Amino acid sequence: MLSGIKVYKVKDFIRKTETGNIDLKRSQQIVRDLAKASGSHADHNILIDLRETTVSAAASIEDIMKVALEFGSYVSSFKNKIANIIPDDPERLEIANRFKACMDIQGFEYEVFTDYESAIEWLSQTEDVD
Repeated sequence: MLSGIKVYKVKDFIRKTETGNIDLKRSQQIVRDLAKASGSHADHNILIDLRETTVSAAASIEDIMKVALEFGSYVSSFKNKIANIIPDDPERLEIANRFKACMDIQGFEYEVFTDYESAIEWLSQTEDVD
């Protein structure tokens, strides 16, 4: 018996990595870029890696909602899972959780992570090997 071993069936995914400061306009452009890529690869999950980014601590709920609505504008392009990796920082987690609530309301399969491994595990199908 091989307890504690998992087999990951990694599905193809689209990865978008950003660095630097993220503001409203840049966030909306990232969504448009992802929508274009997703439209061409409808069966792929999406991994957004924002660990090397900063955002204004004063990010308003209005800005968060605008970005979520931008995703909603392209809902037909986003049929699969979307994983977002962010820095492990309380302020970023607060902003990310607000954004996740907006995405959940629109019916997206969206999760926030602070490490790559957890994001990949969620994006992948897993089965226990016994």
